[in-house]
Amino acid sequence: MQSSPIPPSFLRPSHIENGTAVPIRERGAMPADAPHRRLRSPSGASRAARAMSLSLLATAAPALAATLPTRVSTVVISAATFPQTLAQALPSVSVITREQIEQSGVKNLTTLLQRVAGVQVTSNGGPGQPATTYIEGFGGIDAGVLVLLNGVPITPEDASGGSNYLENLTTDQIQRIEVIHGNVSAIYGSGAIGGVILITTREGGRRPRAELSMTAGSRNTVTASANASGRIHDTRLQVGVSRYTTAGFPSINPAQSTYVTSNRSDGYHNLTLNGSLVQDLAAHQRIGARAFFSDGRYSYDNHTAGGRTKQSLVQAFADNRIGAIWTSHLSLSRQHTENINLGSFPAVYRSTHIDLLWRNIVRLSKDWTLTGGASHQRQSVTSAGQGGIPHASRNVTAVFAGINGSFRGNELQVNLRHDKFDSDAGSKNSVFAGYGRRLGDGFEAIASYATAFNAPPLGYLYYNSPYWAVNPRLKPESAHTVQVALQWSRPSIVARVTLFQTTGSDLWGYGTTPGGLTQLQSISRTRTRGLELTARGAWGSLHYDANLTLQQPLALSTPGDPTLQRLARSIANVNFEYDFGRVSAGVVIHYSGPRPDVTYSPTFTTVPLTLGSLTTVTLTASGPISATLRWNVRAQNLFDKRYETAYSYNSTPFGLFVGLAWRPFGL
Repeated sequence: MQSSPIPPSFLRPSHIENGTAVPIRERGAMPADAPHRRLRSPSGASRAARAMSLSLLATAAPALAATLPTRVSTVVISAATFPQTLAQALPSVSVITREQIEQSGVKNLTTLLQRVAGVQVTSNGGPGQPATTYIEGFGGIDAGVLVLLNGVPITPEDASGGSNYLENLTTDQIQRIEVIHGNVSAIYGSGAIGGVILITTREGGRRPRAELSMTAGSRNTVTASANASGRIHDTRLQVGVSRYTTAGFPSINPAQSTYVTSNRSDGYHNLTLNGSLVQDLAAHQRIGARAFFSDGRYSYDNHTAGGRTKQSLVQAFADNRIGAIWTSHLSLSRQHTENINLGSFPAVYRSTHIDLLWRNIVRLSKDWTLTGGASHQRQSVTSAGQGGIPHASRNVTAVFAGINGSFRGNELQVNLRHDKFDSDAGSKNSVFAGYGRRLGDGFEAIASYATAFNAPPLGYLYYNSPYWAVNPRLKPESAHTVQVALQWSRPSIVARVTLFQTTGSDLWGYGTTPGGLTQLQSISRTRTRGLELTARGAWGSLHYDANLTLQQPLALSTPGDPTLQRLARSIANVNFEYDFGRVSAGVVIHYSGPRPDVTYSPTFTTVPLTLGSLTTVTLTASGPISATLRWNVRAQNLFDKRYETAYSYNSTPFGLFVGLAWRPFGL
């Protein structure tokens, strides 16, 4: 059961003071995968397209993406559930704003997330194909990354391996993304072991705004989006619709997999709807409703397999100021995911979360803030066809509290949480304790300790087939995290170096019953130690956002403590943008080190291998045509680097995309 932060507009201004054995392909399965393919020479068409993209970008010059303000006053909400500047947050947090989303030109959420420190995404092909997101070594089958959409978990209750179906979300209707690095179950509950991804959809403001945008480019990719928002007396409205379609590229490399019917391209089509209505009742008193819907269809292996994923969220809420120091948030939400699998094992999975949340923030003084509340969630899952999951449900009730404050150069954050399941998961307690000491000249030393747990999805407990055994007594995973950081902040920069260690126990893995059936069991132990460096800021017209993660994600329950499958020990991103006045130009460089993986022999024994390191370069440029019309161009994977994040599955090749955005008012 997770919790939704209160909007910053409903808190006192002082809160943000001081600035700123079958083909492994069914969606959710864990494909076995392999060696890095050699870089192929680009075709003549690719060379010509790249030359065109370089000439377009040359007018904007040497630099580099992700627009940041001159002063680094980015506000984060996720770290404590009320607004703080990025420099004030004790947990390590990354933020992607709407402005940065637009500047990047990226339409796929998983592609955008790869720019975040410590985040790694593996994919079974191109847009819309199953993808898995890891933060600091946790994700995948252990489902150690929690994803919240407008404060509500979208983690499916099926047996999809913790995918969260992020590959089915596009960016046109997203307002903001915050990523917490590390364990924060004491704030957000089950699943937040490696970290939390909080996605906020677009909502109407106090001023009218309208926008039409379209992008076209390689592989017959076309995106179109329309958004409008405004205010009628005390009522604010917003509505948005976006369409994304692409012919894609072949998901499977036939030279590495025998499970190929055709090597034709695998396309993807997505329709997203988003809307909100907010009624202001009085000063700091409002009620409202939100609705979000995403419908994605993907083809796979020449349409012999593929499927459709539909995600929806409806939410009613009330935000109220009770007295001078107390702010309250109450919401009722229903999140539903339907996943339709075609191919060898046709099946339909339906997951539903009904979430009731009451969250409170009490401003005790200028320096101290108390948070607390309660939540109740009804989780359910059902399947059809060869889904193998009977109808199952459970209830989760939670109470939580926290205290944040500062005194004499010291900062303190403590969060406590108790979750109770009416199932074998039982009750779980979580804690987060963080301390910061300001050292002067913008330096601050930070240390934190946290515990976390992850209750198994219902599908993990009850999935059944002729080759698979149910395990209704599968234990929750548990973990504890230690972080030590040194941060330096100035009005134009926030830089941080963080040492971290997360140890997980009772993690889920594939075991075997005495009868020879496969079964999910609590048999794994892992540990990730690492160093994370981040820097975000501006120097004149140059804006930058860079990060480096060096980590050791180890499988402690395997002899020799090998590196966990598909995880790199080194990840880096460099993201620059230079503003020339009427034109901005940027570059994004992404690096990932070698990663271990496996494939299968003809007798279905595992064969270990290594996926090679990779470096991709993306160029962007944008500027105005008139007061209401803007252009943008993006050259993705400029040097057509051929690589894999999962063995035998292709990754995105070079692509050139050009777009226009028309904003007749509300610029």
